[in-house]
Amino acid sequence: MHNEVPEIGPYPTHREVAQDVLGKFQVISSRYWITMAVLGFLVLLGIVGFVIRLNDGFDNASRANWGYLVATLAFIVTTFTAMPVISAGLRLTKANWRRSFTRMNENMALTGIVVMALLIPAIIALPPLEGRMSIWFEWPQGAPMLWDIMGYGTLVLIGLVMLWTCAVPDLAAASEYLPASPRQRFIKWLSLGWIGGTRQWKIMYQATLLMGVMYLLTYPLVQTLMISDFNHGLLPGYKDAIIPATVVVNGLQGAVAMTLVVMYCMRRFAGYERYFGIDQFWALSKPLLAFSLLWFYFFWASFITFWYGRQPGESEILRFLVLEEYRVHFLISLFLNFIAPLIALVWSPVRKSIWGPTIVSVGILIGA
Repeated sequence: MHNEVPEIGPYPTHREVAQDVLGKFQVISSRYWITMAVLGFLVLLGIVGFVIRLNDGFDNASRANWGYLVATLAFIVTTFTAMPVISAGLRLTKANWRRSFTRMNENMALTGIVVMALLIPAIIALPPLEGRMSIWFEWPQGAPMLWDIMGYGTLVLIGLVMLWTCAVPDLAAASEYLPASPRQRFIKWLSLGWIGGTRQWKIMYQATLLMGVMYLLTYPLVQTLMISDFNHGLLPGYKDAIIPATVVVNGLQGAVAMTLVVMYCMRRFAGYERYFGIDQFWALSKPLLAFSLLWFYFFWASFITFWYGRQPGESEILRFLVLEEYRVHFLISLFLNFIAPLIALVWSPVRKSIWGPTIVSVGILIGA
């Protein structure tokens, strides 16, 4: 029957959820250690490559070699670092379906530490401000190093405080469930004596809202600094008034896509099928489609301005980024970030599935 109400439940209790989730960490399996070993090896390779790049120096001959590091930095900021923005926005709108992946997104605030580690050598590798366009013409003192570190550092600090604030009840539950050990004592110290009183819950709720708003407002600043110093300031003639809004929309698209991919991985490989169901994938597919449409809107608004302006610098920018040198890269990005999501996600059966939004998200992350 079309009007039949589906049977839902029974929902697990809070204690059952705590025992299920914390039980995964009480006994660490061999698969976990194998995964950590593989990831640790990749991190080690990254550190070795970073040290080799440091040995090359920052002179004019070696400056172009830092492009890969800057691209990695931009990808992290546009995906992982933006994921807490999704959590903060959904918390402000009181979307209950986001609860299962909220902590997962907030954990990505830890990537801010990696961002800060990559940011300093990336700024050092930038050419001098003299003789090129930049946003620091009115206040060059300490720019861009001082102001970028202040901007990025503020975002990282807010993210870490927000993560700690949100995780205090979880840490308290973990300290009671785990056996006595140095790890258990450290977790108990991090829980700040949480007992779950009414006053504590009210304070934590207001604090998480405040930290979320601050993170949401600071993220556009960081994206503006990123695109200004590492993109616009290095391409003569690239003057786009809406680029801050463009990169923020791109970051939100990347954050939603990364959330869907991480949810799928945790559902498929970590045993969280009960918590990442069809509702979460279905709900996130809608803003994913919206951000994909906005991706094209902001691109077209910038493109059409350059196309009809036809200033010498603007024409060269179009040839360089769209029509000639990077034409293939642009077409791939256009397909993966706009055309494929539009074709796939307009269909309700694709949106209301787990595989559909996940596949589209993988394409978006490749196109980012």
